[in-house]
Formats: sequence, C-alpha cells, structure tokens
Amino acid sequence: MSRFSSLEFDDAQQHGPQKPTGESIRDGGYFCREAQIAFLHGDFELALRNFSRALESNAALLDAWAGQIRMLIELGEYPEAMVWADKALESFPDHPELIAAKAVACVRDAKPEKAIGFSDFSISRENVGPWAWLARAEVLMQRKSRIAEECLHKALIGAGSSADLVRLEAARIFVRYGRYASAKEILDQSVRIWPKSALCWYELGRCLARLGFPNAKVSLQQALYIRPHWALAKAELDRLKRIGLVTKVWRRIFAR
Repeated sequence: MSRFSSLEFDDAQQHGPQKPTGESIRDGGYFCREAQIAFLHGDFELALRNFSRALESNAALLDAWAGQIRMLIELGEYPEAMVWADKALESFPDHPELIAAKAVACVRDAKPEKAIGFSDFSISRENVGPWAWLARAEVLMQRKSRIAEECLHKALIGAGSSADLVRLEAARIFVRYGRYASAKEILDQSVRIWPKSALCWYELGRCLARLGFPNAKVSLQQALYIRPHWALAKAELDRLKRIGLVTKVWRRIFAR
C-alpha cells in the first residue's frame, strides 16, 4: 500500500474542523495558497499535505483536488494520482483538468496510449482550461509532435491570473523533454517574478547546465541558499562539479 493511500480527511475526522487562530482564518483557500508556496519552494510533499488539508476544510475545492493529484505526480506516485483523480471525478464528473491530470500521470508512467486517450477526452469537454492544454502539450511533446507548442500557447491564452504559474509549468515541460533554449527564455522571467523560489532557480540551473552556461552553478547555489540541503539541487550541483573535474583532466592530458 502506498504511503499516500489515506491522504484525505484523516486529521479532520480525528480532530474536527480547524478553528481560526487570531486574525488568520485557516480555510481551504489558505491551505491552497500555502501549497503553492511549498510548490515554488520545491517541497512537493509539503504542498501535497497542504492540498490535503484544504480538502479537509472544504471537500468541494476543485483546485485542492487538482493540486493534490499534481503533487502526487511530481512525487512519482502515478498509480496513487490515478486513484485520487478517480475520487475527484466522483464529485466533478468529466472535468477536463482532472482527466488531463490522468493523462500526465500516464505519460510519465510510460503509458503513452492511455495518456493520449485521456488527453483527447479532456480537450473534447467544455470549458477546457490551461492545465488541460499543458497536459496536452506534454503528451504531444513526448510523442515529438510539432503541435505541442500550439497547446502551450492555448494554455497561456486561457491562464488569466495564473499565467505566471502556467508559464513556469510550460518551462518545466520544455526542460523535461530537452527543449532547454525555450525553457531558458521563460525561466529567466520566472526567477525575476519569484526571486525566492528554490524551484525556479533549480530549474534554471538545470537548464543552463544542459546548455553549457558556466553560471549554471550560480543558479543551483541560489536554490540551495533558499532551500539548504535540497537533495535534487545538491545532486545537480555535484554532477556539474564532477563534469568540471573530468574536463580539467582531459585538458591536462591534451596539453601534454
């Protein structure tokens, strides 16, 4: 059984609904905002817990359901993401964003045919939002389709107040599929919008490293300054250091 098999409502059942302390009302919206902060920090488990707490407060919050599923996908818990997507669809039948999340879970779990099926269905619904188009872009990019970028454009057109977050996700899709130059253009903006986001600096560092920019280390060090001991950023920085050592050795060999 997965460690995420009983995410929802446990604390609420044991302790009852949370009461506000002071002037801070800790409702579903509050926990969704906290989840986004955790996500930008690169702490997907904390984001997941906050989305779960949002659902404890209000089980009718679509953003909390969708966010919880996305964080399970970020953590590589693809079967659990599918389970929770199905649970969410009981309350929001045929909702494009939830079906699209299943498409992303499938494409990352190496199930491309299922992924395209879910994606086809999601964009055939009414009121298709940016997350469904982001999912479509990822599914098509995995299939090396030229239409993928058109889907990213559609995601940005319909993003509204979430445009910056959607743009960041577009950059992360580009990075995942080796489109580093396209990703860099977006990530340069993202670190200006969220200068204290460890995730943005980490993604930019990865991107710069793959493009051969020497300032990749600076971006990764910034990510670690914001979030010390972050394993992903540390591993990427260590990888760059090893590459640097190998390069120095080869230079010495050829200089002889």
